[in-house]
Amino acid sequence: LGYGGFQGAMAYQGAVAYFYDQLAPNTAVELDICVWNQVVADVIFRGPAKMEHYGQCREYPRVGDTFEDNTPEKGKCRDCRVLPIDQVKSAHYTACKKPWECTLPHPRHPRDKSHVHRLQELTNVTTCGLLFRKWFDLRYDFENQLQQVGGIVPSERNGKFRPEYFGGSCASTGGYIAMVPPAEDFDITRIYG
Repeated sequence: LGYGGFQGAMAYQGAVAYFYDQLAPNTAVELDICVWNQVVADVIFRGPAKMEHYGQCREYPRVGDTFEDNTPEKGKCRDCRVLPIDQVKSAHYTACKKPWECTLPHPRHPRDKSHVHRLQELTNVTTCGLLFRKWFDLRYDFENQLQQVGGIVPSERNGKFRPEYFGGSCASTGGYIAMVPPAEDFDITRIYG
């Protein structure tokens, strides 16, 4: 089918491309990048100040709009880093890092100090933490269903690293407490039909 030649092809990006190319050809929908595949990344060109599109949205201007009007102040894009979590439909953990890595993103300080202006606010730690919490809530729901259906005891949730975000599944930075997996022959349709 020709899929797989780009980063993320085996993940959400590939599923969407496959859907619109194979299952629903000749149709299209523009998705809000803050809601679908939310990355919690900065959407504004932040510098240097002499850069051509400084202060403008990273999205290409809509038909009829100009680059000069393509700014958050004029309502042309919003800051995905602060979108309330209850509005997010799917998340992509590239900027935040993976939940099971048990680490919080931090401002990057490149060797080339001229890049600090664009990296220091790349993501939002609080929003990333709340997305981590949502991921762990889904994991706990799965573990609880495994316990109800298959008698599998959930993993310990007594980790001390940032429990408000990691829900007790991280003992320390990088110290992930893995879930107890079901047996190889466990029929997952017992939970998800």
